[in-house]
Amino acid sequence: MWSIDPDNGRLPDLHAGSNGHASGQIAYGGPEPPWAVTAGKSSWSPPAPPASGGRRRASRRLLLVVLAATLLLALIAGAAFYYRSALRSTPEQSLAAFCSALSQGDPDSAYHYLDSALQRQASFLVFAGVLGKTERCSYEALHVQGTTATAVLRLTSAGQLQTQQVGLNEQGGTWLISEDETLTALPRSLSALCSGLERGKAEAAYAKLTPLFQHHVSLGLFRLLVDGITSCSSQLETVAPSQAKALVVVRYQTEAQPEQGTALLVPATDDWLIDALSSLSTPERSLLSFCKALQQGTYDIAYELLSLDFQAHFGGLRQFVNVVNPVIKSNGGIKSCSVGAVQKKADRFIVNGVITYANGKTETDEDELVLEADLWRLNSLS
Repeated sequence: MWSIDPDNGRLPDLHAGSNGHASGQIAYGGPEPPWAVTAGKSSWSPPAPPASGGRRRASRRLLLVVLAATLLLALIAGAAFYYRSALRSTPEQSLAAFCSALSQGDPDSAYHYLDSALQRQASFLVFAGVLGKTERCSYEALHVQGTTATAVLRLTSAGQLQTQQVGLNEQGGTWLISEDETLTALPRSLSALCSGLERGKAEAAYAKLTPLFQHHVSLGLFRLLVDGITSCSSQLETVAPSQAKALVVVRYQTEAQPEQGTALLVPATDDWLIDALSSLSTPERSLLSFCKALQQGTYDIAYELLSLDFQAHFGGLRQFVNVVNPVIKSNGGIKSCSVGAVQKKADRFIVNGVITYANGKTETDEDELVLEADLWRLNSLS
């Protein structure tokens, strides 16, 4: 315990001796502490404090890291807010921006105002080909109901005005064009052609031909030429407002290799129609179709597969029937048809056609075929 001077009630003077202790010592009632003064010199000294400059540098680095992280978070939040705000629109704003982009010759920006489902139906190739040359664009008759809307677009291209109705829907605050029959007509037409061919629905596929193409190929002949198709696919290659070209690949059940050809399409009222289809006919297929028509007794279809010069040689359908019908009947009809050797000579083909009659007789003809009105047609029989 501390010893207090009974005379003045104060702690003893640390510099003058008190109660027999040396100067610089303190009276303590217990064992001497480890830091007790010995011979006037302390045996312990406290650790040196860290340099103040190190503490300041560490604090400054920590502060900079915190400030940088805070700034980054603020920038991210601000960008997200701006992006959401920029995407938000009204039907009027989206249509106005769409028309502005088209009128300024920027189909790429205009295409972004189509929703993803419509973009899957109409590729950018179709969009740019059909609407890319738009000179003026405006909209009217806007009707909004909840999250959907309809409007009429007025588009001028090459001095010609056309109107088309579009549908819009709202997705997360943004209005996008979701329906446009004009844009989807071209891919729909090709899809309908292939669907009809694959399913054996010749009439449905034939309906996708232009009246001019149908004039050159009757439905009966078309049905013979496409008989046996097991698959069909198409891919657009070029698109313009007045014409489109597509690659069409068909596979026949009786042919080892798929047939690849080109389809030319032209716009019709709210539709696109096939004006030519090179894969429809090959020299071998035309010759087989000719033989099948004879086998079925559809002489008008067989006659259709003759070139104009060969038709003139017979002098008409009646004379043609008078020549071939007696031969077929005398042999009990045609049992089967096949194709033998094929030779190409300049712009024509020489094909060996083999006819097997019901009485067992076999006849082999050397037939010349020429390309005429989009089909390979017989030009001579020998």
